[in-house]
Amino acid sequence: MLGKLDRYFEEVLCAFFLCVVVGSVLMQVVLRFLFDTAAVWAEETAVYGMIFAVYLGATMAVRERAHIRITLLVSRLPRALQLGCIILADALWVGFVIFMIVQTVTYTQLLFNVTYQTPGLGIEQRWVQMFIPMLFALMLFRIAQVYWRWRSDAFKGLPL
Repeated sequence: MLGKLDRYFEEVLCAFFLCVVVGSVLMQVVLRFLFDTAAVWAEETAVYGMIFAVYLGATMAVRERAHIRITLLVSRLPRALQLGCIILADALWVGFVIFMIVQTVTYTQLLFNVTYQTPGLGIEQRWVQMFIPMLFALMLFRIAQVYWRWRSDAFKGLPL
């Protein structure tokens, strides 16, 4: 069960949020062109669905090591320098992710001091924004997981 959750967590949620985006936009188009009206919440739902899908897709790419890397130069280096370059790049990436977690948590805490309802859905913005640091934390977990698996493979190859 945990293996399936580990493997398909991001894919299932990403597919769900992309379906929310497509459904919201399609419904809005049909309502506007066929019925000359609009749903006030559809655009907001599509935006939030896209935001969540993007963050989940980035996390999924971390797990699969599918982010774009310029490895042409790195692949021509000796193994020790390859490792050094990749680990340095990942360390900088981890630093950025930690920075983003801190900043998004700080921003979310500020939202608990004010009342800001979303205009279309009428929900508190803080509940939507709480997911952003969680998704960055998931990305940090996936980076650590890549290195854990690399260690489990007796450091064979590169942590790619």
